[in-house]
Amino acid sequence: MTIVVGAAPGQDNSAAVELGIVMARTYRKTLTVAAISSTAWPPSRDKIDAEYQAHIRRIAEATLDQARDLVPSDIEADYLVRGAGSSRRGLLEVSESVGAHRLVVGPAADGRYGRIALGSVSNGLLHSAELPVALAPAGYRAEAGAKLQRISAAYSGSSTSAGLIVGAAMVSAESDVPFRIVSFAPRPRVLSAASIGLNAESHVVDEWAEVVREHTDKILCSIDQLDIRPGETDVAVGTGPDWSAALNAVEWKHPEVMMLGSSGLGALKRVSLGSHAMRILQNSPVPVVVVPRRAKESYMRGR
Repeated sequence: MTIVVGAAPGQDNSAAVELGIVMARTYRKTLTVAAISSTAWPPSRDKIDAEYQAHIRRIAEATLDQARDLVPSDIEADYLVRGAGSSRRGLLEVSESVGAHRLVVGPAADGRYGRIALGSVSNGLLHSAELPVALAPAGYRAEAGAKLQRISAAYSGSSTSAGLIVGAAMVSAESDVPFRIVSFAPRPRVLSAASIGLNAESHVVDEWAEVVREHTDKILCSIDQLDIRPGETDVAVGTGPDWSAALNAVEWKHPEVMMLGSSGLGALKRVSLGSHAMRILQNSPVPVVVVPRRAKESYMRGR
């Protein structure tokens, strides 16, 4: 199996390629860098159109050459240009044809440094992909030879996030990467305005962390494939006056990824920016791997 990286022709794809390299090394997979040519597809027989298509392909090939310069010798990689009706469709077709383990995409061109920004392609992938989609923050880089230092699973208390932590724990065990559960609790404005003391807030956070641990212990300890006993799983709860502060209140390793289930995202065409999952995605300081509903069963098997 392989890690597919979507390389947008003519754009800076270094963040996505860097994340793909880290994941390929961690999961002991090959790397497939794919540049999708979707302009005026399928090509016509018109000479002018054919010349333009050739020009677009040259841009795609140049994009792959830039990716080659980033991929180190310890990673086995393939590079391909695929024509398709859209970049989203092309990446999904490539992922299916090569049996992708993960699909990695970079941030939108106007993304803020260090944060994930959804573009039209990544937005579309999150509600149509049948495999986990990894989103790289703008400017993402990793040290030479780096592997994932930890996998965190975002837990909200829902049945969907419960399924997510099972899958994340199994992937962690299979790849020998430390695992933890994270939960975030932005402080309501009314509490901030009332100047609730830090001690009271700390008590609430500790109480919620214990609830999360109790819930997840019951789930993880019931999975025969996981050698986990009660209390062994690391749990971290981040809180603050807003989502950014809540996520930054949690300690993060580098490199690390956070797993996020997509049921909280819903069908992204209907999602509002106020949804919890979208706020977590937008404010995450580390790459996020979104597990679409269609991918849930295979992911929970540790795929």
